[in-house]
Amino acid sequence: MKKSLSIFLLLSLVLMLVPVYASAATPTVTVAYDGKAIKFTQPPVRKANLTFVEAKPLSAQLGATYAFDSKSKSATIKKGSTSIKLTVDSKAAYVNGVKQALAAAPYVVKGYVIVPAEIVVKSFGGAAAWDAKNSKLSITSPAAVEAQSKQKAINVVKSYFASMSKQDLKASKAAWLPSSWNEEDDEDLLLAFEEQAVIFTVNSANVTSFTSTQASIEVEVKIDYPSPYSIDEIYLITYKMVKDSAGAWKIKQENVEDYSYDLPSEPVATTEAFASSVDALVNQMTDNLNAEDLEALSGMFADDSTIADAMIDFWSYDFDEYDTRYTLSDLTIIGADEAKGTAKVLVSWDAEDEEYEYPYEAVLYLVQDASKQWVIQEVVEL
Repeated sequence: MKKSLSIFLLLSLVLMLVPVYASAATPTVTVAYDGKAIKFTQPPVRKANLTFVEAKPLSAQLGATYAFDSKSKSATIKKGSTSIKLTVDSKAAYVNGVKQALAAAPYVVKGYVIVPAEIVVKSFGGAAAWDAKNSKLSITSPAAVEAQSKQKAINVVKSYFASMSKQDLKASKAAWLPSSWNEEDDEDLLLAFEEQAVIFTVNSANVTSFTSTQASIEVEVKIDYPSPYSIDEIYLITYKMVKDSAGAWKIKQENVEDYSYDLPSEPVATTEAFASSVDALVNQMTDNLNAEDLEALSGMFADDSTIADAMIDFWSYDFDEYDTRYTLSDLTIIGADEAKGTAKVLVSWDAEDEEYEYPYEAVLYLVQDASKQWVIQEVVEL
């Protein structure tokens, strides 16, 4: 009886210990490359804070070549201008000839060379993150890392324009490399903020050149002005970007490559009578310019026009200094409200004086007065 009881107690103790041993077993290590699991003949192993995997399939995932020298027991992995050499049982790795110390050495299992994945991946520009809770190594490919880095650089430029729209000097300044920003930039930006609120919209942003620490981004940005008598503009700007000491992208240089006015490419639809009356006003203005008739030109403006005096002063100077001939070359109604009696007209003249021939373009904002006659409310020279 006592013997049977002893055996029963022994068996019970063994059964109680089984779960303890099972829970203490080494968890299975998995490896994913851009979210997809990698299959290895030999299971990955985690030791010395590194994930050891078969060298050959890892190299294939990276798009690199793999070669093993049995005499020196060294594996060489190459892609482009990058090469990493790892030697079995050696804690010294060489990346492009530069020695790096490993926490644990590569080894061989059943003829398979096992190497630390993290150093291989990072040497080729990829990223590796260990998830201890799930015993999983997530590898981000060099191409994905580069794409993420490019997007971060683009986001800096976009955030810069967003801060400009919000008139946030601190945030605008933060987008720049400190050495590329000075007190004059502060003053210029504050002055611009005082003049009028402007909305910046990034239409497109493309990376034209890129390394891990430098980038060039070509940006098309639209500038929306709040005044009804302002013409929105589109700028093509190149930004030179660099990474600061903390690894964050910053703007180093800004170059305006080109700009244009955001004008409709097609005329708006109007009645024939409406269009004819606008044509007559513009032709009369052209005749008055060629006649150098300041009085007649002055009489073409609305009584409350804020631009009339400035335009008359300009034309007065032009008439005194030059003998300019204006030939109307194009007239396009780009905005109209027939019920309210308003029109926005893009006018192009071929101008010629004693020295030069040049195009002269302007947008005329027209309104009809009490007698339904067109007068000029505003002139925006292009």
